[in-house]
Amino acid sequence: MCVAALAAYTFWGVLKIQTPTNGPSVKSEGRAGTALLIIDVQKDFTKDVGSRKWDPDYLRSRIEQINALGAQARRDNWPIIVIRQVYEGWYTNLLVRLLGGGLGAKGSDGLQLDPRITVAPDLDLEKSLSDAFGEQALSEYLKARQIDHLVLTGLDGNACVKNTAIGAINRGYRVELYDPAILAQNQKAWKLQKEALQEMGAAVSWDLVENEAEARVEKDSA
Repeated sequence: MCVAALAAYTFWGVLKIQTPTNGPSVKSEGRAGTALLIIDVQKDFTKDVGSRKWDPDYLRSRIEQINALGAQARRDNWPIIVIRQVYEGWYTNLLVRLLGGGLGAKGSDGLQLDPRITVAPDLDLEKSLSDAFGEQALSEYLKARQIDHLVLTGLDGNACVKNTAIGAINRGYRVELYDPAILAQNQKAWKLQKEALQEMGAAVSWDLVENEAEARVEKDSA
């Protein structure tokens, strides 16, 4: 009985962490600002651990793209929001230490931003769920600055980037996935995720000049 209850509790906890959230729509608020989100590019998640290894050139190029985009965000006066995974709850942290190598666990020495990221954030936000919108502080920050267009970067495209994108779409934000600045361990899965997110309304861009999210909105309003 106790084992079954513990298994059910564990399943519920994992499901809660991995499920995108919902919230009030921002579409009717007349917002028109852009913000850059840098998701989970922490030392814990950029280092090689066990079977999870990043190709050095791939990792370096993605980090360079994030820095370049951060520089553009600063020039264009976009708020830069760094989001870091820090798991909450003693049981969740126990599981992360036992099964996940302690990556993202409270007290880990790898919770800080990868030092190769050179942009200074306007907001440094800790999250405990995969979807950053699980933290009310994110919605409040975006509302105070009248942001409706989010440019997403970071890792992993098949997990926290995807779920944050869905959480944003669920709230009516314009979501742009800047592909050269998104990391994914499983590239085949990421290709499918991008297609699914585009069907939900997200834009995927490869060239910042094109800014596909804005182009799509202009086309829709024409």
